[in-house]
Amino acid sequence: MQKIKGIEIEKNSQGEDAFIRIDFQKFGKQLQPFLEEVGLLEDDFEKEWETALTLDEAKEKSIEKVRSWWEKMS
Repeated sequence: MQKIKGIEIEKNSQGEDAFIRIDFQKFGKQLQPFLEEVGLLEDDFEKEWETALTLDEAKEKSIEKVRSWWEKMS
């Protein structure tokens, strides 16, 4: 098998190819789509953003909260 700088194939105890060690600094951009697809590089911000409130929902919740405070003070 051809050797590529930055990629190593590691063998298990039986001498079979079992693992690949890849220099992420060198090959990270090429690997990123695959790693995102398998869920390894999920961005927490993006996950939270998908379930975030819309502007109108945030306004409504804020108004409800302020009204509840006013009702407690009355």
